[in-house]
Amino acid sequence: MGDVGVEVEEDLIEKYNLQDIDVLKVGHPGSKTSSGKNFINGIEPKYSIISVGKNNRYGHPNNVVLENLEDSKIYRTDQDGSIMFKIKNDKLKIEICAS
Repeated sequence: MGDVGVEVEEDLIEKYNLQDIDVLKVGHPGSKTSSGKNFINGIEPKYSIISVGKNNRYGHPNNVVLENLEDSKIYRTDQDGSIMFKIKNDKLKIEICAS
């Protein structure tokens, strides 16, 4: 998702048939300008990855974003370390390597 904001997320929902997403790479390290409630409710990610540094000066991820993702299993690099997804025989395996 990069640094896209809520407006682009709305465009994505309108343009593409995005629903029941397995893995969402949360945009803009969990900033309040991304991962809007409408977008998250529309795609219903099973897992959400937030790539964010420990004790970052922006306070990411934002609590509103975490609330929007409450129905998704959230992995955060600041808490979980490295996160690896492997797909084999149509099965998803998640591995974390705490730092």
